[in-house]
Amino acid sequence: MKVLNIIQEDHSGLLAEVATLLEEEGITVQDFAGSSVGNTAVISLTIERDKEAFRLLSDAGYRVIASEHLLVRLHKEPGALAELSRRLAKQEINVRGMHIVNRDEDNAIVALETIDHEKAREVLKDILV
Repeated sequence: MKVLNIIQEDHSGLLAEVATLLEEEGITVQDFAGSSVGNTAVISLTIERDKEAFRLLSDAGYRVIASEHLLVRLHKEPGALAELSRRLAKQEINVRGMHIVNRDEDNAIVALETIDHEKAREVLKDILV
């Protein structure tokens, strides 16, 4: 799964601008997160048609960085996240980012960005989505 990260000077209506551009091209946002540090905004988007969205946003003047995420399924129980983290740490796989993209009563789908996706894919093959 590709995630597009927009790093831009923060201003009122930034998310509305980005969402409108995508809407006008019929590109669906599946998940997003946003944060600000000082006057800099970071918007992370999981999007259908990521290559097209990357080009559209870049052409519109946004600074866009694409990254790959692995999707894993975790059973919702105490310690599941800790166990996932230990499995990766044991194999010396650094995690750049992690967030829950979907959940139901029993399971959660977690998106992981690691330093070494191939190694992480092998270590987590039993829980990959």
